[in-house]
Amino acid sequence: MYGFCGNQLKSPVLAPRNPWNNRAFWTASGSPCARLPRTSVLRALRAFCLFWTILASYALVWVFSRWASPVARTRRFDRAHRKNAERLASGFVRLRGVFIKAGQVLSVTGTFLPTAYGEALAKLQDSVPARPFSEVASRLKEAFGADALSRFGSFEREPVAAASLAQVHRATTRDGRPLAVKVLYPDIERLVRIDLGVLRSLLPVAKLLLPVSRVERVLEQLAAMLARETDYVHERQNMQRIRDIFAGRTDVVVPSVEAELTRGGVLSMSFEAGVKITDRDALRGIGVESEAVAKLLVGCYFTMLFQHRVFHADPHPGNFLVRPGPQLVILDYGAVEEVTERLQQGMQSVVMGVMLKNDDEILRGLERMGFVAEGGDRALLAQVGREYLGVLGSVKIQDFSKLDREQMEKIAGYDQLRGKLRQVMKSVEYPEGYFYVERTLALLFGLVGQLAPKQGLPGLVLPYASQAFLMGVPKAPAATTPASAEGSA
Repeated sequence: MYGFCGNQLKSPVLAPRNPWNNRAFWTASGSPCARLPRTSVLRALRAFCLFWTILASYALVWVFSRWASPVARTRRFDRAHRKNAERLASGFVRLRGVFIKAGQVLSVTGTFLPTAYGEALAKLQDSVPARPFSEVASRLKEAFGADALSRFGSFEREPVAAASLAQVHRATTRDGRPLAVKVLYPDIERLVRIDLGVLRSLLPVAKLLLPVSRVERVLEQLAAMLARETDYVHERQNMQRIRDIFAGRTDVVVPSVEAELTRGGVLSMSFEAGVKITDRDALRGIGVESEAVAKLLVGCYFTMLFQHRVFHADPHPGNFLVRPGPQLVILDYGAVEEVTERLQQGMQSVVMGVMLKNDDEILRGLERMGFVAEGGDRALLAQVGREYLGVLGSVKIQDFSKLDREQMEKIAGYDQLRGKLRQVMKSVEYPEGYFYVERTLALLFGLVGQLAPKQGLPGLVLPYASQAFLMGVPKAPAATTPASAEGSA
């Protein structure tokens, strides 16, 4: 089977111009509708309706539960969670685009939400509705002309996998070699533009609820990421970059690009077989323990991050396959990001501070990463950090795949922020480039928790972290040679 989902890199040399940061698209009021055709306006309205319906639902439950008993209140909120989780999942499926990607992230980090949300959104990992071949055929014609399929030995019209931005079809070369052909949806650029418009129009509300300095960076970085995810020349370069990193290893597999069959919105690569990384029964069937896979996965990320300052930024289950050994097959290279030296060094300090239980080192790391806003209250942040470390040391987790609400509140520092949330947020700034790291860590936390529930990501990170610190500061990322224009124009 072939797993697939999504695409992205951050390089000052290779990063393409982001067409969705064009301010001419946005109106003065931030409305995404003013310059869109009628169908696009309807899509934006559907998205607004989905979010506000869910918020209104919880508001009503809260109002009618104010005088109810604790048991009745819990029962009412549980019903609301189940109903709204299904509502959100089905709404994301209908909307597709950016919202499918949001659902995939939430499904992996479902332990941070009511259980109902993780269960409802899990279907978005591998069950994104595929589009009819007649819809994606236009991309093939754009790339190779009216007789596009004649370039292949065979081409299956039914996709083997579908995702938020593209879908994958099995094919063969004329000499019979198996291929996975990734075809970008014809209208995805328009859908991304609308979705970003909806999110941008909600930004003022987000700023009121989350008074973090420069929170708009999240949306800016999301827009940049999606611009790169729809650029297959860029993805081809990413794939070669990761192949070079793991070139000397036999336990990591990176697909190879079929250059003559890659062009425009079509990316053809070697078809790689394997079992899904979270299918524990299938893993046992090929003689592989899930904990061994988790260790291999974490080791790969430390190699990328601390030795090369570059990493695969979309580690959800659909992007990894496993073979006997274990051997890890890494798929989907739209999401490959670089980490600045400042951000990477700050992360080292934070992890070192946690290992040594040194809150001053943690604060220095956060400052180095760019989290402390200009004029921020360092004393308050240090106080909260000391309290948080004390609580974190008392958390005993037996199963990282089943974290309860009390454990999650402790990990999130809920009690330490009680009564201080707005003051702390005013002292915090969202760092440039952290969006990709945060998203990756959240996905890894959930994925590794499923594979190694007794140790989780924190337990597996420590040996590699010690090794990384002994190695010192990693080398700067090597410049990537632009892909040949042949076959990828």
